Amino acid sequence: MQNVTSFPVHNRDPSTSIPEIPKQTIHDYLAATGLSPELTEAECNQFVSVCQAFGLNPWKREVYATVYGEGDYRRFSVITGYEVYLKRADRSGKLDGWSSRIEGTGDSMKAIVEINRKDWSKPLVHEVYFSEAVQKKKDGTPTSFWSKMPRFQLKKVCISQAFRLCFPDELGGLPYDASELPEAEALSSVTPAPAVPLSPPTSAATPAPEPAAPEEASGARNELPPASPEAASSEAPTIRFLGYQDPYPDEPQSALYDRLSVYLDDNASAFTDRHHDWILAKAQASRDRHGVLKMLSYSEKVVRNASAVAGVSL
Repeated sequence: MQNVTSFPVHNRDPSTSIPEIPKQTIHDYLAATGLSPELTEAECNQFVSVCQAFGLNPWKREVYATVYGEGDYRRFSVITGYEVYLKRADRSGKLDGWSSRIEGTGDSMKAIVEINRKDWSKPLVHEVYFSEAVQKKKDGTPTSFWSKMPRFQLKKVCISQAFRLCFPDELGGLPYDASELPEAEALSSVTPAPAVPLSPPTSAATPAPEPAAPEEASGARNELPPASPEAASSEAPTIRFLGYQDPYPDEPQSALYDRLSVYLDDNASAFTDRHHDWILAKAQASRDRHGVLKMLSYSEKVVRNASAVAGVSL
């Protein structure tokens, strides 16, 4: 038995209701973090509806909206943190303490969570094995967060699942924690087919149009980046690179990719593991250094937005 963590019960008033989240508060959050122009109307409405339906306050980092991919490969997710599950269970007045631990190593490693309810005679004990929960990249290796923090990620999955099982009325329907979401969806869905270039052509002449694959014929070609940085202001690509410029004109593409990788690692808290891997996959698939620069600029914007949210005091 390793790393046993126990949490005693707190005396809570079960009549305390979940506060309502005004729609304007959610729109203010989207505007302050720069997400408003990135989301479609349908995505914005979905995020607002989820926040209001479950009383999730984005300013308190209880819920997140993430967008990745372009065109037909665009994906939108609403994510919550496992801490929300703990707070909701505690607020119910039925939680009578809980504990978590890790046993084993490697693929046989497992997380165990035990939860006691005041109205149950026996505790709920839930187990999750690393081999079943680990999220992997297309090459079969664990994603960045699962490689760096396998025990912590496994605990988060086990805690989230256990509390949903133990408190179905209070937690049913809530968004999942990021550690539970399938990585395969992100990596297989957001990588465009080779026929869609990720950077502008090097030749000044307009290239002949390439035949689109059947699944791309419905508009993926419209998601191409502008032919030059100057044209970006008049275009509206799925990911916007406002103020894009080349701050490292002497660095080759490989050095820029290494710079991007280090930047993502240094600011890991601002990215989910799916988001992190998608950025690197896009940069690695770039035909020239401009594509890597754009992903670096995009990553810097994500970090600035995350810092702005973290600095808000209510």
